[in-house]
Amino acid sequence: MTSSHEPIACSLTAQDARAQALEWADLQQIARRTATLPAGATMVFSVDEAPRVADLVDRERACCSFLQIATSSEGDEFVVEITAANPDALSVIDALSGVVRP
Repeated sequence: MTSSHEPIACSLTAQDARAQALEWADLQQIARRTATLPAGATMVFSVDEAPRVADLVDRERACCSFLQIATSSEGDEFVVEITAANPDALSVIDALSGVVRP
């Protein structure tokens, strides 16, 4: 059986992927809140953190094309929504966002 989902693959080297994962872990610590979505997760930050968060989001988009990452500003908050068409990507999304699924 074949899948129509994009494969889960990252173009970073193992060392660069570890470093970027640590950056996501740092962002988890400053997130105002996180929440699960059926196909992903959301992270909410102070709008003051937008440049830092947007930089990491841009780099994640470049290396992990199987993820869809949307950002928006809502009042004093900067929102990141990470989703994927492939349900096998949820573990990656959960690791990036720090969410725990029920």
